[in-house]
Amino acid sequence: MAANRIYLDNCCFNRPYDDQLNLNIHLEAEAKLFIQKENFDYTKWQENLFEDMMIEEIYTNAAKLRNNKSLPQD
Repeated sequence: MAANRIYLDNCCFNRPYDDQLNLNIHLEAEAKLFIQKENFDYTKWQENLFEDMMIEEIYTNAAKLRNNKSLPQD
């Protein structure tokens, strides 16, 4: 099984409390809860993730990723 990366913004934490009659909100809530139940040590995973980067570089890369993901795909 191939590893995939997903992007979740802070809104995902509220999805379980939002109107579950909306299908998109319901599916996002289910995805968030499924991911959250996994026992995973994020501190270990991120230990050396940004080791050689300055905060400005991390921010710039995150902004580029966010902007690229929000563009409509043809």
